[in-house]
Amino acid sequence: MTFLFAEPKEWWLEISPTQQAEFWEQSQEHATPNSRWNAYVNRVCLYMVLNLIQADNESSASIWLGGDKMPAVWDVVNGSAITISGTQGGTKLVIIPTEAIDDGELEVAQEWVDIPSWVGDYYILVQFRPEGNCLRVWGYTTHEELKNKGDYDPDDRTYCLDAENLTCDMNSLWVRYEFYPEAPTRASVSPLPELSVTQAENLIERLGDAEVAFPRLSVPFVTWAGLIENENWRQRLYIKRQGVQAGDAVSQQLTRLSDWLVGTFDNIWQIIEDSLPERQVVTGWRSKNTQSLSGENQNSIFDVKRVKILDFASVLGNEQLALLIGISAINDPEVTIGVEIRPTGNTISFPNEVQVRLLDENGDEAGKVSAGVTQTIQFQIDGQRGERFGIEVACSDKVITEHFVI
Repeated sequence: MTFLFAEPKEWWLEISPTQQAEFWEQSQEHATPNSRWNAYVNRVCLYMVLNLIQADNESSASIWLGGDKMPAVWDVVNGSAITISGTQGGTKLVIIPTEAIDDGELEVAQEWVDIPSWVGDYYILVQFRPEGNCLRVWGYTTHEELKNKGDYDPDDRTYCLDAENLTCDMNSLWVRYEFYPEAPTRASVSPLPELSVTQAENLIERLGDAEVAFPRLSVPFVTWAGLIENENWRQRLYIKRQGVQAGDAVSQQLTRLSDWLVGTFDNIWQIIEDSLPERQVVTGWRSKNTQSLSGENQNSIFDVKRVKILDFASVLGNEQLALLIGISAINDPEVTIGVEIRPTGNTISFPNEVQVRLLDENGDEAGKVSAGVTQTIQFQIDGQRGERFGIEVACSDKVITEHFVI
């Protein structure tokens, strides 16, 4: 990534054609042209700004909610957020893209201002240039300033702050962050009334129709905010708007394994040592009797390894299974991927018969392996960057499917 500084007070970020193509391809999972474009612009702005912040020795910066959960937000709301952990409990930067060609104002969707868990400390304006090959980051404000000085527009439910009220020296943001961590940045917001499950189900059914162009404006704000703040309901709404039936798969999220090779991980994929007992960590991917979809024994140690806990509580009480994924680059663009399913905690065997299917990019079965009383299921696959596949884990009457792109 190249940084171009036209003025010391502004940040200019250049986007390569390769990056543009990757971000655009990653945004095609959305159902409508408008949602695909909104997701593309937000993805570009989020990841380019995140790369800049991380390059500035802020390794603790990460995507709020995790990158896998942001598409559900972008499908209905403009904006993203980055969190930076720190001694004061952390700082949240809300990234607001704009395609306006002038420097008139900052316009922020009400969700980022009035939903308690969405509120940020600083709101950064990122200008997306029409030609799409660069970003201009030139102004910011605090939640307190936006809430108290901004004009609220009830028609499109946005807070607008004139450019003259923005801080246009981006370097001062780091001065405030580093030297004045206790300075107030947030105004108080009212708590939201709780929605009943019945209300949420009805809203998901109604607003899940992709023909509803602006679901955020179709019901009163407090009702909408109560729905969208709930992670489970928000994800279900997103899946519904894609035309996917709820029973088709428990998980429709897409994990991008190529990001792992450059050190970027979604929060749901944890360090193995933090999630599994030491005895399981030691044996991970070191079994001499590894079970493989190809029928061949594998014994690979991977460059990057992460684990996700799959919850089968509905059929196994409190039991869970661990899905371990490892990846190593063979050469560009080829990689090798290891997959392992094992019990969690102190359990030494599967509590029920487990079946694992490897799915190709069309969702068709490419291989299958099952096990009863055993400690682990392992297999290894090779692929190239850009290829998609799925891993379906079935236990009793519940199926969880994880989707990946290399």
